[in-house]
Amino acid sequence: MIDRQDLFEFVPPNFSTEATALVIGEEKYLPPLRELMPAAKIFFMTEETSTQLKNFCDALNVKILVGDYQRGALPNETKIFDVIIADDCLTHSRDVYPTLAELNNLLTYSGFLVTKFFNARFIGMLENLRRGRFPTNEKIFWAKWDVVKLFHDAFFKEIHFLPKGKVDANVEEWLNFGFENFSEDLLTKIWLVKACKCTAEVAALKEFFSEETRAELSRLLHRVDFGIDVDENISRIKKIRQRERIFDEYFTDFVNQVVFHEDARKIILERTQAK
Repeated sequence: MIDRQDLFEFVPPNFSTEATALVIGEEKYLPPLRELMPAAKIFFMTEETSTQLKNFCDALNVKILVGDYQRGALPNETKIFDVIIADDCLTHSRDVYPTLAELNNLLTYSGFLVTKFFNARFIGMLENLRRGRFPTNEKIFWAKWDVVKLFHDAFFKEIHFLPKGKVDANVEEWLNFGFENFSEDLLTKIWLVKACKCTAEVAALKEFFSEETRAELSRLLHRVDFGIDVDENISRIKKIRQRERIFDEYFTDFVNQVVFHEDARKIILERTQAK
């Protein structure tokens, strides 16, 4: 039975008939992932393998990749996984930012990374610190806003959180100390995280139109954004919209992601509306 309050809360059943998934380091996720994604191509990365593990993966139709994902063992290709489950990439990584950036490169345009972290603002942690008890294990603790910044710096666009290990306790004393309890952060020991490579709107647009079309449109938008041959490039953008039948809602989402300057964004949207 799948624990839908664990990392799999973020993976919808029958996610995609052609989805490709990577699980790093924790074979316990493989059986429930196969149940959720019966037709997917699933890969499992581990630092060491064995006959027992090979038989286990063969039974689930899972391909093994051997190596340390934090030491250059990740595939060299880009945009190959729709889902990556990396249980410990925030809790034990030697160098978190480059690890997240590498995982981002492996994700398809609509792909996402699922992981977790230990909450530095959990009242159990705060109480230990107040009593002079400091963590002696190797686990890394984070606050939510630091995790958001970290993922944004690694070029993830949408970050979602779910609580795990939530406790029932009185936080009034900590509120009086000046701590905030937004989303019951003080009561949450572990946060589960889903980090998406693109916003939902842009991911949907990218699934509708080819990579070549998106690249051509993005190039022309950037030229208008920086004032290069504006009239000519506006005309080309209009022709692409007509040719590919790109309707207003999706085009607006794409422009908002690609164009930096508000004035240029306004000009593009006003002059390229579908007729």
